[in-house]
Amino acid sequence: MSASPSSRFSRRALLWGAGSCAAAGGIVFLNTPKRPRKPRRQPDGVYRKLRIAWPEAAMSPVLAAALEKNFFAQYNLDVDPLPNIHNGQDALAALAQQKTSYALAPALTWLQHLHSGLPAHLVMGVQSGSRRLLVRRSSGITRLDQLMGRSVAVPDQNAADKLFFCIMMRRKGMDALNHINWVDLPIPQLEQALHDQKIDAVVTHDPDAWSLLQNFPDLLYELVGSDTGHYAARTSLILGVADTAQDKDPTAATALVMALRDAALWVNTHQDDAATLIADNAAGLPVTSARTMLHNEPVIRPLVGHGLREQIAQYCDELQLVGMMADGEDSTALAHAYTLNVLHE
Repeated sequence: MSASPSSRFSRRALLWGAGSCAAAGGIVFLNTPKRPRKPRRQPDGVYRKLRIAWPEAAMSPVLAAALEKNFFAQYNLDVDPLPNIHNGQDALAALAQQKTSYALAPALTWLQHLHSGLPAHLVMGVQSGSRRLLVRRSSGITRLDQLMGRSVAVPDQNAADKLFFCIMMRRKGMDALNHINWVDLPIPQLEQALHDQKIDAVVTHDPDAWSLLQNFPDLLYELVGSDTGHYAARTSLILGVADTAQDKDPTAATALVMALRDAALWVNTHQDDAATLIADNAAGLPVTSARTMLHNEPVIRPLVGHGLREQIAQYCDELQLVGMMADGEDSTALAHAYTLNVLHE
């Protein structure tokens, strides 16, 4: 998708200019009549049976709450998670193969597929990613730049975890994508590789990252992660809907978003109960550890409408930063093209 000459300025510059204009001409803006907003969409009460591709479904507190605490039922939804969906790539493959019309995947994964023509739209940011970069204690690494030339394990090469940290490091002037030795290594093989000093660090997300920290505190410590600073306010796991399904039954996505939003808000106020729900499904994650994990993760902020578009535009900027989208593309326009406000909020 090519950008017009006027759109080649950075989105940040445009936002800065818009803020300056607003400050200078506030009276004009205040006196400008607003267009009436469309009424918020509501579910129609019709019973629907939906299939959804959700990575590591058994370990999601939001999905567990929606299923076990009847938030789906409140909106007359019978939701069936697809089996064997291990990551965002699996979820989007199921969507592309029409095994489902609804899928969740990290924003960075979604955008690469949407940019390649996947016929779908993003409708809700469900929760953050809780990604962690764990360093072998005996490696001597205390700063990000010391990872250059080192071996870093990625239990799932298809996950967005690696890309997230590459973007974080690119902002600091480091080309981690090309100057770190990324090693594809499953979770069960990590302990031995760490003991043998074949890897210097591990990039993954909760609950795997949390379990590694708890199980091997003498081997690993967390150098950086996505749960602090401005990253903590970012959404990562995004719900999207296939265009064919949205055209055929737009109210289904409305009901699904409202149910998941209610479930996410419930998790925020019932973290201990939510921990019990996921610990029941996780081998090796005791309830007490699951509770501590959820209390250490960012507040879950379900995101729709304008807030979702803003964050998707930011993700587009970041993919340009690491060369996965062409420089000069209008991130704001892309975010509008890739998102859909199914609640009119």
